[in-house]
Amino acid sequence: MTNSRDFSNLSNRKRMTALILLTLTIFAVGTAELLPMGLLLPIATETQVSISAAGMLVTGYALGVVIGGPVLSALTGRLPRKTLLSSFLFVFILGSIVCTAAPSYGVLLAGRVISSLAHGTLFGMIVVTAKNLAQPGKEGRNIALVGSGLTVSVILGAPLGTLLGQHLGWRFPFLVISLLSAAALLGIMKQIPPLPRSKGGSIKGQLRIVSRPGFLLVLLITIFGTGGTFAGFTYITPILERITGFSSDSVTIILLVFGAGSLLGNIAGGSLADKRLVPTLFGGLILLAASMAIFTWSSHGKAAAVMTVFIWGVAAYSIIPSLNMFVLQKAGDAQELASTLNISAFNLGNAIGAFIGGLVIDSTMGLAAVPWVASSVTLLGIALAAWSVISERNKKCDRVPECPVENRTA
Repeated sequence: MTNSRDFSNLSNRKRMTALILLTLTIFAVGTAELLPMGLLLPIATETQVSISAAGMLVTGYALGVVIGGPVLSALTGRLPRKTLLSSFLFVFILGSIVCTAAPSYGVLLAGRVISSLAHGTLFGMIVVTAKNLAQPGKEGRNIALVGSGLTVSVILGAPLGTLLGQHLGWRFPFLVISLLSAAALLGIMKQIPPLPRSKGGSIKGQLRIVSRPGFLLVLLITIFGTGGTFAGFTYITPILERITGFSSDSVTIILLVFGAGSLLGNIAGGSLADKRLVPTLFGGLILLAASMAIFTWSSHGKAAAVMTVFIWGVAAYSIIPSLNMFVLQKAGDAQELASTLNISAFNLGNAIGAFIGGLVIDSTMGLAAVPWVASSVTLLGIALAAWSVISERNKKCDRVPECPVENRTA
């Protein structure tokens, strides 16, 4: 298994250059994933399809990430990592170019699927590489740094893409993403030294690792931990407008407040995870569940709503570095595949969370119930995390006969 010692000859400057290029890649890919959400109307109008059909540009992409990422990661995991990074980034760029020039909806959807197949494996390799590039004890900070590219894509990249698309046509943002990704690719090829071949086991051996109950339990923590966030955040705009009473312009500013909290949470979560991984994960999950539950009441007052949204943003992204590190701890010799599966789990959590929130809105509970239901989803993630920690402690006690009785559970 590749570890940080493989990069011991790199200077701090080269390490930081590599991390910046990886962060730029995540920003470009993350922005591309979200682009159609703000451009559904112009895309549907020009390609002469319904809005729901245009929405498949988002759904189809997500499915490509969930399904394609793990499969391609397992098949290519033994190749040199720099070759894989460059190759999959090239595939992503190719998909973006197809989207830019698409003469029809079908070709546009095909371009989205091509890009999505590279998404999961790229993110997975970038997380593992960021961990390996870290000095001992700073793995969480590196993971948080590259993860900030995704945070910035949510609060800045996607809104700017929407703005460009509305004024210069929906194809223009895809062109910008293609050029930005090409710059990142050139930087990776020129500035990043050859990265060691992953020394993971055979495909069969890696699949054996990631199919263990303990590893699958960790993926469920990711699904429901992040699923709670998106059960609520997907519908935060109608909540702020219809319940809190904010105007649409004010909501844009409040979303920036959430984004500021996200950046702070991501940085703090990475730093704290290096010191105390499990307490940081539980602390973030508990704060996340509490903030969303409190938003059920605070959403009825403007000042209280803004404060709660900020704390919600801090909590939601403080758990990301911890979840990534938790997964890699369980991955053994299947680091890249495990990380890619975790990216798929994030996307699945997003989809499940948004679906649950939609069901709540369509039920008799209505829009006002969304925050506490979202909190309940995260509470399930907390329960799964507790189960994982207790199970791991019991396994250790089983291997140590003198383990105190009070550390065992029935």
